[in-house]
Amino acid sequence: MPSPIENRQGRSGSRLGVRRKVRAVSRKTKQTIEQVAQAAPSVQATAASVAENMQAVLQNLLAEMQRVKGEIAKYARRAQERSLSGNDVGDDGSEIEQVSKNLALKKHLEGLLAQIEAAVHRIEQGVYGLCERCGQTIHPERLQALPYATTCLGCARLAA
Repeated sequence: MPSPIENRQGRSGSRLGVRRKVRAVSRKTKQTIEQVAQAAPSVQATAASVAENMQAVLQNLLAEMQRVKGEIAKYARRAQERSLSGNDVGDDGSEIEQVSKNLALKKHLEGLLAQIEAAVHRIEQGVYGLCERCGQTIHPERLQALPYATTCLGCARLAA
């Protein structure tokens, strides 16, 4: 059995070790706080540029929405028009093929319109540019190429 003197030394040695660990963690924490403080101005500048960029993105999305709505209306009119040309089976088949293409294009544009409207809604909610799957920010170059993207490139690859 250790003597009381040895026991105290063991505890004090243990306390000394804990104190050293606390000091080391404290130093690391101070360094981290200093790094965050140094990065804060650049983060604020980035936030300001994102806010300005967000207005431009919103304007582009609204313009694209109007364009897509015009295209949908055009294909809807074409689908309703019927050609009164001959009774030839070949003409009828060609007309049916064209109508089906127009309907497919209209359906695709309606899906695109839904994605654009969702992107505008995300801007209004303040979550535009965040991946819906992982929550990370979507790379600005991806958003520039596909402004209605809902996932980051990594999640998009996983989904494909």
